[in-house]
Amino acid sequence: MLSDNIDPIVKRAVADGVLQRATKELDKLLEEMAATLDPFPFFMGTSSIQALEIDPAGVADPQRGCVVVLPDGQLRELVLRVLPGPFDSGGVDQSEEFKELDLAPGDYVAYAYAAVVELARIIEEREG
Repeated sequence: MLSDNIDPIVKRAVADGVLQRATKELDKLLEEMAATLDPFPFFMGTSSIQALEIDPAGVADPQRGCVVVLPDGQLRELVLRVLPGPFDSGGVDQSEEFKELDLAPGDYVAYAYAAVVELARIIEEREG
C-alpha cells in the first residue's frame, strides 16, 4: 500500500534531477581525467586513433557498436571502415568516424562511470 505522502510524479522528477547532476559531474571528471593522459592511449594497438574502448557491464548493446572515450573526455561511438588501399601499403586503408551517442540518461551514466574507472586505472598505472 502506498503512503499518502509519496507523489510518484514528484519522485520521478527528483530522480531525473539527480541523474542530470550525475551526468554533469561525470562529464567534468571525464574531461579533467582525459586531459591528464599525455599521450592519450591508442585504440587497440593502432598508431593513429587515440581512443579508449568503454564496455560497462550489463549496459552494452550489440547494436550500439564500439563506445570510446576520446582525449577531450567525450564519449562517442567509433565506426571503423576498412577500405581497399594501395598495394604497397598492405592493400587496405581505414577510415574512422566518431558518432555522437544516443543513450538513455541511465545508460550514459553507466558508460561515463565505466570510462572514469578505466581512466583512473590508467592514471594509477602510469603514476605507480
